[in-house]
Amino acid sequence: MAAGWTVLERREGPDGPVLRLRCDDHGPELWVPGRHVLAVFAVGPEWIVFSDHDIPHEELLEVSLVSGGAIAERASLAFPGWASAGIVPERLDTRLFGFDFPAERRWRLELGARPALVRPRLGVQRHGRWLARLWLSSRKRRAESP
Repeated sequence: MAAGWTVLERREGPDGPVLRLRCDDHGPELWVPGRHVLAVFAVGPEWIVFSDHDIPHEELLEVSLVSGGAIAERASLAFPGWASAGIVPERLDTRLFGFDFPAERRWRLELGARPALVRPRLGVQRHGRWLARLWLSSRKRRAESP
């Protein structure tokens, strides 16, 4: 996890597990979906949080954009039957990240400077958004930038 972030509490919420995180000793606290934090990356004043639900055969990988002390946007990746164990998100550039989920499928995640229209992707839930700053694509394609 990124320096300064601490897991304060874990709960089972009505929509699945949630974590209460805090940035630094006196920084903002927020709830994010998931049971485990896999990685946190700072992008200027914002953060990208990768977390998982750790439910065998029903795994969800959550990617949350934290801005202004709250979740500004979230995308969930679901591939039933695959575990997220061993996922190691990595920073490829200032606003570009890579990860494998499931094990043989490589993803690119780009944090856009502004929201753009995104295309539906198999296994990706956007939580009611068609305009997003979290642009996902397979590694063979460029991220979904405008």
